[in-house]
Amino acid sequence: MDTDRLKEDFGNTWKWLAEGWRHISARAANALTYFSPSKGGEESGVMRWGLMALDVREAENDFIVELEAPGLEKDDFDITVEDNRLIVTGTKRYEKERKEGSMRITERAFGSFQRVIPMSERVTAEGAEASYKRGVLTLKVPKAVPPSAKKISVAVR
Repeated sequence: MDTDRLKEDFGNTWKWLAEGWRHISARAANALTYFSPSKGGEESGVMRWGLMALDVREAENDFIVELEAPGLEKDDFDITVEDNRLIVTGTKRYEKERKEGSMRITERAFGSFQRVIPMSERVTAEGAEASYKRGVLTLKVPKAVPPSAKKISVAVR
């Protein structure tokens, strides 16, 4: 096999891999959670992505969303509704200290996260409920009721 042919084959393979990666990234974008370490952390300013497992079920009048977010407190979450998107943001604070022999070991993790969850229909914050138990945030978000049509009568003058 000559060098030019090898270069061409390698270039095509690289192009196909890059295209496949773009396709996978686009499909998985909604499953990724943006995590940004706080300014006090060692890696301040470094962007990170993580996965917060999620389950969305649709009922007749609402959506039930379960988001795995272990190690947090209920006050760590901020939940908003925009059109057909549910946005969960929050701050993670973890600190653990232990002693091993003559050493004291401290582990810390501080940072914020955001998860945007697209819904198949418009939702409303009115009547929404949220609970947090054993590392799972459960949200019940009502579907927005479309405005009903009104008939306008014509007056004779």
